[in-house]
Amino acid sequence: MFNFLNVPFSYLMKGCLFIAQNNYLWALLLFALIVEVLLLPLSIKQQKSQIQMAKIKPKEIAIREKYKGRNDKVTQQKMSMEIQEMYQQSGYNPFSGCLPLLIQLPIILILFNIVRQPVTYGARLIDDQSKFESDYYEELVVFYQEEKEALDKSAFESEADYNAYITRLETYQKELGAKENGTVEVNGTEFKNYVFDESGLTKAKKTSAEIVLVRFMNDGRENVENLIEEGKINQELNEDFNLEIIDELEEYKEKLPKYRVGPVSLVETPDMSPEVKENYWLLIIPLLVFLTSFFTTKLTRKVSGNTQTDANGNPVGGGLFMEVGMPLISAMFTFMFSAAVGAYWVWRSLIGMGKTVILAKAMPIPQVTEEQIAAAKRELKAKPAKKKKVITIEVDEDDDSYD
Repeated sequence: MFNFLNVPFSYLMKGCLFIAQNNYLWALLLFALIVEVLLLPLSIKQQKSQIQMAKIKPKEIAIREKYKGRNDKVTQQKMSMEIQEMYQQSGYNPFSGCLPLLIQLPIILILFNIVRQPVTYGARLIDDQSKFESDYYEELVVFYQEEKEALDKSAFESEADYNAYITRLETYQKELGAKENGTVEVNGTEFKNYVFDESGLTKAKKTSAEIVLVRFMNDGRENVENLIEEGKINQELNEDFNLEIIDELEEYKEKLPKYRVGPVSLVETPDMSPEVKENYWLLIIPLLVFLTSFFTTKLTRKVSGNTQTDANGNPVGGGLFMEVGMPLISAMFTFMFSAAVGAYWVWRSLIGMGKTVILAKAMPIPQVTEEQIAAAKRELKAKPAKKKKVITIEVDEDDDSYD
């Protein structure tokens, strides 16, 4: 849906990467900062909307007090109509402050597309990019097949760990566009044989293939060296284990963004599966998303003075669902995307908190006082009732219908 926006936003990301010296985490910070600056006019409009709401809040409270205790449907509809009429007379639109929040969603989706296609949007590696990708996709399929056959099953802690690792390698092969082509037997162990099938690289699979390629370019050498050091690569078969592809891709590694932050790789997706133990560090991303979203909601509620209400008069930004439920939902979404998207959300929340404080100082939202509410109630009582319309019909006295 937003594919036509991916390219301009990818150039924005590349500019951020250039400034951040190819560090993806700091580039995400710059990206979030630029987006918030671009949305600043809308944020100012949202702040003005909250100020306007604070000014008419006493009138709304007075109207709700007028109908307090009467919960029948007709009365509630009458109260809602009276509040909406008051909004119209005051020139207030209760939905005017929602636009910045709505705009953030497509930006998140665009960033998601940019992150999950790091070769296409993160770095232009060579002129003939499509040939570069397909060639190395095919070589990687062969590499992972050879790696499976070179593994020493007895060096793993358990058969379950060994099978989980084999399954992971086969998942990589399928994500690279490979298809199953019979089986092979090595030292009494039978493996599924996968061969590259370019027709299998659908648009959806191409995004996964790019992640596999980037993961290998970043961590391939280290992973293989660890396997050899731990004795998990069978020494007898090690001579046939072709490592040339690692050397070939080394020259492109520096042209890729630096996705790793300590033990965390931002191209990976947070996963709580027990077989993906090395990804446990990624769980810090959903935790940070929850905490920053939670404190952002608390801060927004505090500086806004709970001036915004929904149709039932409940303050927006208040209540257990808004304070805990929404941050929890945000954290759950991070399990569906690469960690980079979650990192962007954390930066966005932190910048948003700073922006909220600055706007609250520059354009403070007036607090509703008891005196204002009392004055609004008096004004509502003193307001004359609407006069009933009187219709006069003139008829002829001789007309029989006159009686």
